[in-house]
Amino acid sequence: MNTIFKKINLMAALILLTALIHPAIAQDQPDKGLMIAEKTLEGYTLQYRLLNLEERKELMKGMEGMKMHGMSDSPDVTHHLVVYIKGADGKPVTGKIGFNITNPDGTAFKTLTMGMQGGYGADVLFKAKGIYKIRMKAVIASKTMDDEIVYEVK
Repeated sequence: MNTIFKKINLMAALILLTALIHPAIAQDQPDKGLMIAEKTLEGYTLQYRLLNLEERKELMKGMEGMKMHGMSDSPDVTHHLVVYIKGADGKPVTGKIGFNITNPDGTAFKTLTMGMQGGYGADVLFKAKGIYKIRMKAVIASKTMDDEIVYEVK
């Protein structure tokens, strides 16, 4: 019987945590980081921002030590890439979002994102100089969107 109550309490804690960090509920913070692209796609507004490690740390305040999609323990991480997606009503949308990044040398890196602070983000490694091709795939309300931008590290 105690095991059942522990599982129920764990589920309740996970639901509460999700509600606290979910983009539709969390405070919208699209002014953090460097805006690298903004566009409209299929009626949605997309804004891509690149946060440095200090801005990422501020964003993650209170969640240290938690393991989440899009977050890396690697010392090679240089930035946190965030995409803010808003519907026609101007409100953040919810969904499953991932990035496929092609490095300047042609190697690729895929990651799912974590939803929080009004957007979806993942840690990235932009160490080498050159052009990075960033493909974003989003599944929002059973609709799939693909987008692509480029970012140059000089």
